[in-house]
Amino acid sequence: MSVIVKPAATIMLARDTATGIEVLLLKRNKALKFAAGLWVFPGGKIEIDEIETGRDAIEAAKLAAVRETKEEANVDIDMESLLLFSHWTTPEVEPRRYATWFFFADVSGQNLEVQIDDSEIKKHLWINPQKALDKVQTGALAMMPPTYISLQRIRKCQTVAEATVLLSELEPIYILPVLQLKDGKMVCMYEGDAGYTTGNADSSGARHRLIANMMNGDFRFEYEGCDEVVPVNANMHL
Repeated sequence: MSVIVKPAATIMLARDTATGIEVLLLKRNKALKFAAGLWVFPGGKIEIDEIETGRDAIEAAKLAAVRETKEEANVDIDMESLLLFSHWTTPEVEPRRYATWFFFADVSGQNLEVQIDDSEIKKHLWINPQKALDKVQTGALAMMPPTYISLQRIRKCQTVAEATVLLSELEPIYILPVLQLKDGKMVCMYEGDAGYTTGNADSSGARHRLIANMMNGDFRFEYEGCDEVVPVNANMHL
């Protein structure tokens, strides 16, 4: 029985501070069926009325991203300010699958007061992208690969303007990972990897993958031998 792929959308909200760029992360309730207890960007499923109202799939995704951000964080976002930078589809082996549009938005200078519902969302955190990645590596923050990869893309940026330019330089990338559990870790293979078409992580050749243990912070990105493929993290791996 095939799993229905549900359309979804999320926003990486960013602001400038005296100490550099920060992004908003939300911690999901451990009782949820998807991404339980993980740190994510605001977002969620695209509703039928948004699909019917939107002029196309991207506009429907923007409508959903704006609505979900309001519901989860009580933050109002101008839909026209959203910058599309990637689209992730949950791997075929997963029991719950989403096709998620990832947007970026500058909220610098806005007097934001994030308010969570303490139900679906339990905590919120404004944090520098590199510091968030450092906390993932120590196990202090747990997140899914798409969130981790998105943070990697802007980890060297000092300002929101720099991040906006960086994310605008490349066409939005569409990503469907292929997964294999190996030695207790999940190998997330991307287009260009030698094991991408077969699902065999032991295939010899090019590497374009994230080897991840989402709960203890053991993340390692590998990219070699496939220079013709743009890396999903825009070549900003650690």
